[in-house]
Amino acid sequence: MYAHRWWLAMVLGLAPLACAHAHGGDARQAAMQVQASYPGVIELEVDASDLQRRIQRVRQRIPVSPGPLTLWYPQWIPGNHAPTGPINQMAGLVIRGNGQPLPWRRDPGDMYAFRLQVPAGVDALDVEFQYLSPTAADQGRVAMTPNLLDLQWHRVVLYPAGYDARGIQVKPTLRLPEGWRSGTALDVVRRDGAVEHYAPVSLMTLIDSPVFAGRWFRRFALDDKSAQPVWLDVVAENPQGLQAEPKVLDAHRALVHEADKVFGARPYTRYDFLLAVSDVFSGIGLEHAQSSENGMHDGYLRGERPYTDNDLLPHEYAHAWIGKAWRPRPTWVPHYNAPMHNDELWMYEGQTQYWAVVLAARSGLWAPDYAMAMLAQLQANYATQPGRQWRDLHDTVHQGILDFNSKPQAWADWQRAFEFYNESTLLWLGVDARLRTLSRGKVALDDFARRFHQGGAQGEIRLYDRSDVMQALEAVQPGAWDAFIGQRLEARDGSVPDGLEAAGWELYYSQTPNPVIADGEAGGLVDLQYSLGLKAGSDGVLQWVGWDSPAFKAGLAKDVTVLAVNGLAYTGGRLKQAVADASDGTPIELIVRQADSFRSVRIDYRDGLRYPHLRRIPGRADLLGRILAPRR
Repeated sequence: MYAHRWWLAMVLGLAPLACAHAHGGDARQAAMQVQASYPGVIELEVDASDLQRRIQRVRQRIPVSPGPLTLWYPQWIPGNHAPTGPINQMAGLVIRGNGQPLPWRRDPGDMYAFRLQVPAGVDALDVEFQYLSPTAADQGRVAMTPNLLDLQWHRVVLYPAGYDARGIQVKPTLRLPEGWRSGTALDVVRRDGAVEHYAPVSLMTLIDSPVFAGRWFRRFALDDKSAQPVWLDVVAENPQGLQAEPKVLDAHRALVHEADKVFGARPYTRYDFLLAVSDVFSGIGLEHAQSSENGMHDGYLRGERPYTDNDLLPHEYAHAWIGKAWRPRPTWVPHYNAPMHNDELWMYEGQTQYWAVVLAARSGLWAPDYAMAMLAQLQANYATQPGRQWRDLHDTVHQGILDFNSKPQAWADWQRAFEFYNESTLLWLGVDARLRTLSRGKVALDDFARRFHQGGAQGEIRLYDRSDVMQALEAVQPGAWDAFIGQRLEARDGSVPDGLEAAGWELYYSQTPNPVIADGEAGGLVDLQYSLGLKAGSDGVLQWVGWDSPAFKAGLAKDVTVLAVNGLAYTGGRLKQAVADASDGTPIELIVRQADSFRSVRIDYRDGLRYPHLRRIPGRADLLGRILAPRR
């Protein structure tokens, strides 16, 4: 009975939410008290055809009644886990009633709220503004180029405050450049030249259904025989970007079928992987209920390196179950201007990333040696990350909110950041291995996932919390799971993650880069993280320096430029050779520049080049091999 206990209480209708009292302070509680439905249908027209200036022009017609009204610009964007709505890129707001401009005022305590008085006799507002899509990466995410577009509706809409987003109906249209084609989870009811008219949907469905469009577009069937088909909709900067190697498409098709083996019934009516292949368009990975936004390099479909991000599509696809159809209760809010709470992201993102690694390996998106190298990287990173001594894994779930300025960290391994993705991968690997060990091979995390995500109609949102996760684990295999997982979430002792060891493998170092490091170094990076404790670009600029590493102790920091190595002009090869030579006592001497200052630095290090790899633990069962093996 336990498996159905939480969904019976959590299937969400359009009634005001009864769980509003359970989380957060007064502001959150007030924001959770909403009316179920908004009268009338909002008409939304977006013109995204201005490619040269990257201006998206917005027109809305909003049914209203006389009296005070607040319009919100979306602030808390699902999947971002932070208040990231780009209101700084909105401009030119004009609101009219019966053709006359109406004064509006921004709420001094809420920059996303626009307050106005609707006069008597006005039954609809005509709203105009522009969304100024970034023209360069230093302004924000580049999502509009001369050849492709990612239209995210939360950037181009205002909506009335005080209503459940599921009860606000919107009738959207989108003007694209002439000749462009698009992919979206929305239903296109008709096309008038370059204008696409979509079926009316709720505001929640609209914001959850972005549009990828481009001059060059191609749709690949990943599973068009199912009643719930899956498509790969690709936009590219050039026709060559749409050329796909059969083995690459086969791996994506295998991803869909391997996910079926893990999760069971599909929670969507159809699913579109929206994929932009471009070296100009800013990368993205964002989950939605019936689609996902994905950005990869230009040669991705041709199988060209790098392969590091080949777990992106598996990650976003797993979110169709973990995070969209099934959501942690603290993350649920009825609209986009109430704070979300991130307490359960170790499940929402952490288990999702675990399945991303497993599905990338099972589907063939990663070769077996690459999957092992990636896990070696994770193990080495967290086995040596000093920040784990003061900041536990659970605290990192708040990083999206803490990282309000989106700036790089000076001391990433000491400060810690979004570890609830990758460190949680090792946590869930440990859970999977322990399930298999306790059950003598009869139970795996696959069984938990399939049972946890069973039942329910398509389109329903089901909520859970930590106790539900633990009860589901106990049901598939008793194991005092709350204590086991809690200790790993809350540890601040720097203990080495034990998931790989439980799966029968251990970390070791050699002088040969593993495939992941070799991939990263192909562009000129020199990765000496596990020896000197630094990474340097082809220009000698230090991109990363480890806290308390040999480089740190020598006085080096991120963004210092190495000019010379042992008396010779800097090259990556010379720096590597100096590390190798230092094993016989030869000192490593650098000339570096920091701003306008020059100095000599001597690094005392004698252990040679070190790169992480994995090897079997003698006498232990190879559970990892079973975990990564295809099930189809």
